[in-house]
Amino acid sequence: MKRITAGIGGLLLSAALAVGLQTAVPTPAHADGYDGICTGADALTGVTVVIDFQELDGNGGTPAPTVTRCSPNPAPGTQRTGIKALQDAGISVTGVAQWGLAFVCRLNGRPSATESIPITGNPNYHEACVVTPPGSAYWSYWWADGGGTAWTYSSYGAANRNVVPGGFEGWSFSLNKTAGTNPPPGVTPNNPAVGPGNPTVSLSVDDLDGKITLGQSTSLTWSSTNATGITAHSVSPAAGGGSWSGSLAVPGGTKTITPTAKGTYTYTISATGSSGTVYNTTTLTVQ
Repeated sequence: MKRITAGIGGLLLSAALAVGLQTAVPTPAHADGYDGICTGADALTGVTVVIDFQELDGNGGTPAPTVTRCSPNPAPGTQRTGIKALQDAGISVTGVAQWGLAFVCRLNGRPSATESIPITGNPNYHEACVVTPPGSAYWSYWWADGGGTAWTYSSYGAANRNVVPGGFEGWSFSLNKTAGTNPPPGVTPNNPAVGPGNPTVSLSVDDLDGKITLGQSTSLTWSSTNATGITAHSVSPAAGGGSWSGSLAVPGGTKTITPTAKGTYTYTISATGSSGTVYNTTTLTVQ
């Protein structure tokens, strides 16, 4: 289904998306998340998750210090979404009744349904997680590749964005801020194991639920760091997924694709830099 507008919380909402169920997801049985940034064997395969509660810390007398946890990849070499990374880190995630986990409403139970959030014009606002939270009180979504010190605000939701191995996933509660003043997480997203010149690349399909109807077009969007060349590496299955091959713009861009057959397609992108080549994937279902 086509995503038509950029929403808050790093999510892109579709007017045609079917109504989902509010979802509170407990820690998966296989998760082995641990406090601190990823180290050892997880340093370059896992991702570090940062949860900065900002003004929610101490709201209503409930302390909420910033959380920094490693989210190991249970299957190194495979791609994970931002939602999966939260779950693997051991973070409880609650979506909204209207959109399910396509829109993150609570992290580790905050904001709770009983606490008052002092948004402008409504100092006693309570978040019910039924519909999209207001733009004045929501979880903003950030990422970093681990090789630098700055966060990047995500223009994609955590349900359809793949994490960067060795990088950081950040969540920061935004209260009464604007698009230009949303606070990034208050933890420097630097992983000593990541070389500052290592290339990174991300790839996302421009549909919130990763689904379109046969006959529709959609777009694939990519971004990279430290890349000298980017290639639309492959689509699997090779037939029916639309045109996805050849050189792509550096450091990022968008390409329209029009699948010609029903099915689930995996698109792979590669980025080459001075220290080697890295790959990323995204999946689209054509109904």
